Amino acid sequence: MDYQALGLGEAASVVTAVTISQDAQTISIACLYDPQKAHMPYTLSFQHCAHISWDTFDHALDPQQLDAELIGLSLCTDGPRQCAVITTNMFELSFSYESFAVQTPASIVHADSPNH
Repeated sequence: MDYQALGLGEAASVVTAVTISQDAQTISIACLYDPQKAHMPYTLSFQHCAHISWDTFDHALDPQQLDAELIGLSLCTDGPRQCAVITTNMFELSFSYESFAVQTPASIVHADSPNH
């Protein structure tokens, strides 16, 4: 699954904030689809996360106040868990997870693990 499979459209997105829960079980990525025209906010929400790797290209990065161009989104299955790699022009975030949802103002799309 990749960015186009989210069903948002062809326009670009920017990441505006990344929140990792204190127990690192939940990762929420706030985004803005088509920042030049539509300005539609959406959130990528990942549950039961593990093996989190966060590589930043800017040492002064504030994860709560971002304007990072979303370059790549890769969601794949790796055995019983699924893995995600989110690449922007400011950071790359990779981790494994058990369930995932896209939350938009109009709808919520779930992509749960086939084991559930």
